[in-house]
Amino acid sequence: MVSVTTELENYVLDEELGRGDLTIAYQGHRKEDEKTVAIKVVAPQFLFDDFFVQRFKDITRQTLKLEHPNIVRTYEVDQEEDTLYVVREFIDAQPLSKIIEEEGPLPPQRMLTIARQIAAALDYAHQKSIMHGDLSAKRVYIGPDDHVTVADFGQTQAMVGTSLVKQGYAIGAPETLAPERVKGQGPSRYSDLYSLGVLCYQMLSGYPPFTGEVAAVLHAQAYEQPRLLNSVNSNISIPLSEAVGRMLSKGLELRYATGAEFTRALTVAIEGSAPARATTSVKPQLTGLEQAPISIFSQPWLWGILVILLVLFLLAAGFVTVSAWVAWQSNASTSAPPPAIAQPQVDVAQPQVDNGDGRDVAAQQESQPDQESAQVVLVERTSTASTSTEPTPTAIPATPTATSTPVPIPTPGPPVIEPNSPFTNLRLGHAISNDDELEQVGMYFAPNEDPIYLFFDYGQIEAGTTWAHRWTWGDTELDVYEDVWPNSYSETGTAWVFYGPSGGFQPGPYKVTLEVGGEVVGTATFVVEEGGL
Repeated sequence: MVSVTTELENYVLDEELGRGDLTIAYQGHRKEDEKTVAIKVVAPQFLFDDFFVQRFKDITRQTLKLEHPNIVRTYEVDQEEDTLYVVREFIDAQPLSKIIEEEGPLPPQRMLTIARQIAAALDYAHQKSIMHGDLSAKRVYIGPDDHVTVADFGQTQAMVGTSLVKQGYAIGAPETLAPERVKGQGPSRYSDLYSLGVLCYQMLSGYPPFTGEVAAVLHAQAYEQPRLLNSVNSNISIPLSEAVGRMLSKGLELRYATGAEFTRALTVAIEGSAPARATTSVKPQLTGLEQAPISIFSQPWLWGILVILLVLFLLAAGFVTVSAWVAWQSNASTSAPPPAIAQPQVDVAQPQVDNGDGRDVAAQQESQPDQESAQVVLVERTSTASTSTEPTPTAIPATPTATSTPVPIPTPGPPVIEPNSPFTNLRLGHAISNDDELEQVGMYFAPNEDPIYLFFDYGQIEAGTTWAHRWTWGDTELDVYEDVWPNSYSETGTAWVFYGPSGGFQPGPYKVTLEVGGEVVGTATFVVEEGGL
């Protein structure tokens, strides 16, 4: 057993509560006012990694700003000689894991009460760009009246990119680890929501979707489908089983985007209706690299979509046929066709974006596109093609309305690369090929629901470095994804990120910034307008 000091400068460790892979938990009290607190001490054998120690301090300090009724408060993080510790609110409650162990499957309504509170905690933290990373039934505490408190936000993030991961230390409970986490990605909003789905499955069935040896569980998380809830527990309705099953999808794009959206679906499945959607929403984040193929035979709702599409196709075909017959009758009864009306066209260049010095002048528009997803994917290459074409400056005004006048859209400039930036050769496009090559390259894109991709070359960036990409529309921030640079990436290569609003890109100016250590190191701008790519 590792020896840990029982008294700190301002605190006394009264009783050991438990041990994890990384920390030892104590009940203690503050000397100043005898206030009972929870103190987690990092086991001394992990302090050899200075990078980990600094990351632990930095990320834990970020959790100081989390003030939510369903999140354990963090009071302080400090180090005294060989003792690195974090002081948190003491919660006198039982872990969810113990309740499930003692009571077995929970009634759907009670599960919903607990899930709503966990989801609210996750959505709140995600809004502040803080991921949990290791959500499990042992880190969810249930108090009187089933009040939920979630503990240990951000703790796992401190290990990403450090030597501890290389030495095989766990980065999350295997039973709740999302498929993309198993494949080496860091914590994300979607991986946290997957873990919430696992907890719901566990509350309704009594067990997580996958159990057994660690290696077998991890393989199943990444590649196998869990048994349907209604086949495990006959008291579970099919709609409820499907709602939980969707959150356990291997593909990130198939999961619910926020905790609120998920609990709304659970409410409908259990109660038959749900409250109206909130007028504001959390900005969800995608962070996976690979998507597992999904069969339409295992997704019944896809059949409904296919039937609707078929009906729409038949209606459209009938409309075209009738229109052609009417036009033929009209031509037959007139001696000459009416004059054609010339439609104005806008010629837009399709440049390959090269490095430059231009900066974007963002203009706020009247409506904001729905926020949905951003993703980072590594594509390693030995070289990158570099052809550039200067874009033809065009400024097409926004569509006027009865109460507004046309507003000119600023012309985007070439990408801006800051001195000493590890990212170069920024280029934007509307599609990628099967070989991960950027296609439809340019700076002007038509309004649609397809994502916009930003490719860039990287080099001279150390594993574990904090970096981010931020997407804005005019003066409005749409989404930001922050993580650490993975140690699995090569020293140099090409990576790409993308963003795709659920409601599609609305006309106006957009900007993507790449940031390292909180500083902007690269900027790319583009415009969405009719006539674009």
